[in-house]
Amino acid sequence: MLVDAEDKYKKEDYQGAAVIFEAVASGKTPGDTYRAKFWLGKSLYKLEFYAVSLSVFNEIVAAGPNHPYHKLTLPWLASLSRELPEGAGVLEKVGTYKPADLEDSAFDEVRDELYYLLGRFNYQKGDLGQAIALFGQVPDDSDYYIPSQFFLGVAETREFHGPQAVEAFKAVLRKNITLRDQANKNRKKTKKENKKKKKALKVATKGGKVLVAGNTEELSFDEEMQRYEERANLALGYIFYQVGKFETANKYFDKIPLESPYWLDSILAASWSEFRLVEVEPDKANLHYQRTLGYIHTLNAPFFYDYLYPESVILKAVTYYFNCRYQPAKLSIEEFNRRYPKTRDDLKDLLNKAPEDFALFDLSVKIRNSESKLDPFVEEVAQKSLQDKTLEKNYAYVNELQREQAQLDEMKPDFKSSPLSDTITENLDGLQSLAKETTGALARQRLMTQIQEINDLEREAIKIEYEILNRIKAAGDTGGKEGRPQKPKIDSEHEIYNYNGEYWKDELGYYNYKVTSLCKEE
Repeated sequence: MLVDAEDKYKKEDYQGAAVIFEAVASGKTPGDTYRAKFWLGKSLYKLEFYAVSLSVFNEIVAAGPNHPYHKLTLPWLASLSRELPEGAGVLEKVGTYKPADLEDSAFDEVRDELYYLLGRFNYQKGDLGQAIALFGQVPDDSDYYIPSQFFLGVAETREFHGPQAVEAFKAVLRKNITLRDQANKNRKKTKKENKKKKKALKVATKGGKVLVAGNTEELSFDEEMQRYEERANLALGYIFYQVGKFETANKYFDKIPLESPYWLDSILAASWSEFRLVEVEPDKANLHYQRTLGYIHTLNAPFFYDYLYPESVILKAVTYYFNCRYQPAKLSIEEFNRRYPKTRDDLKDLLNKAPEDFALFDLSVKIRNSESKLDPFVEEVAQKSLQDKTLEKNYAYVNELQREQAQLDEMKPDFKSSPLSDTITENLDGLQSLAKETTGALARQRLMTQIQEINDLEREAIKIEYEILNRIKAAGDTGGKEGRPQKPKIDSEHEIYNYNGEYWKDELGYYNYKVTSLCKEE
């Protein structure tokens, strides 16, 4: 029977082969169950039942090195990692192998990928030393070099190895420059390769079926590498901010483009850098305060719905406070108090309405699709909380499971009536229930983090308000003489325009909000 099944496999009759392999693997038909299990996993992969294929291979992985096909399963796990979102748990399966296992000559073609995957697993479990060693072995001509260098930078940062982290992140930037230069030299070939690498979203639309987990982002190889570049710039900015090199930090924050999902984070980070630059360049304090408020003005643009970053409102109040403009500072605190404590309470109510993680998954999908019927601002804040790469991968996994369920309906009648079809259905039902519950739990964590952040900022707001009221009572008005605002230096590529109440996208991030100090000179 196995000979017939393998012959069907070689002739690309994967449906017929899989039915036979399943019969042997389950013991219904005599034969080598070990071999049948391995070939069943391969057949399901070829049929694009990736999640079910992973479940089959997982049985081999769980059996350990004594299983005759344990080592041969590893390259297939690498293949599945390219097809399945990270939420599927491929890394955990790869993580059961030892680094020494990767040196086998059978893995020559996928070794770079396996170094990366095993590095990611060790990073996730907190073994940063092992992760650093594995990431460092991925050569610079590998497709996995950029992600390996990025996570190497993150791991080095967590180990407080500043220079090594900076070098790793800069390697991401340099490699992306090289890739762009190569792409410009051969655009036609690059376009063809990107089309090949980009996995199409395969979701059945018959009967009005929609994505269970809402839309998830599908990126080409080049787009994914661009994301790593943006994240590397953001990480470099944070590193230089932490060591007090605020101007250098802002140079990296400024490299993140407007269309990046990390752009607003870079704007908030840049506002803090400008504020802290006052410590370094007190003679240019007014200019830095103007830039600080200018960045906050950008976050208040209608494109972003109006302050999805509560921290920015506090920073605005503090900036006014340091300029002895106590009334505007007080108004900023009142703005925070008017909006965010209520938003926090609404988020708490949201979690109370969905005490089970499975139910919260459904509600989180409605939030992501702007269909939750929550207050628009609360929904926006919740959406911001749920914009997380780990969460995104979990939503993508739920969508993949749905795609496989829909695909089963399109298979040949003899396949659909086979015991294998029942096994696939049972497998997918269980995986989808678990995936939704896991995703709901992660969504709960993210929303609780947002609630805690607002709690912390509220305590900070109370302290600032207390200081403001004391200053107002003590002086009423500072009596300081208002000076002229400092003018920014403009290069040949920029011009100064007076803001007239309209927001233009090409101006975002470049505002200077005129403010002068009313503090008395001492």
